Parts: sequence; structure tokens; C-alpha cells
Amino acid sequence: MRIRTFITAAALLASLAGVTGCSQSYEELTEACLTALKVRADGDKAKPAACEGVKRKDYVTLVMSVAMDDLGWTGEDGKFDKNKMLDDLTEDGN
Repeated sequence: MRIRTFITAAALLASLAGVTGCSQSYEELTEACLTALKVRADGDKAKPAACEGVKRKDYVTLVMSVAMDDLGWTGEDGKFDKNKMLDDLTEDGN
């Protein structure tokens, strides 16, 4: 009886360890989403599967971040650069 209880408890602990080992933190989830957004095809508006579980506000922020980077409106630190945006919008011929 004790052996059966021990084996059942060990199996339960092993399965719980496997489940918690596979779970991502929210930060890891958003990083995976950002990567998926950066590599998706031009014109693709569908939400990548890697972004499932990301809060709506955070998802919109990630999409905007990728869009601003694609437009060249971010500095070397990855932050929005107002001057780059203004230069781009005020160039002659565009």
C-alpha cells in the first residue's frame, strides 16, 4: 500500500514539474510575440499564434513598436525618435 501511494505521489509530482517547466512567464510570452510580429510577411494583419495570451493593450503596443521600427522612426536604443519621424514626413518628393 505504501509503495503504491509513493508511486502515485511521485508520478503526480513529476507531472506537475513537467507542467510548470513548460509554462512561460508573461515577459517570455511578449518576447515571443514580438519576434513573431517582426518576422511575419508584409501585409499580414493576422495575430500570430505566438501572441495568444498577450493582453490587448500590450499586443497593440508591440504592433506599434514594430511598425515604428519598420518606418525607421526608432533610434539606436529602440525608442521612438520624434526627429526621425519629422524628417521622414517632411522630406521633399514623398
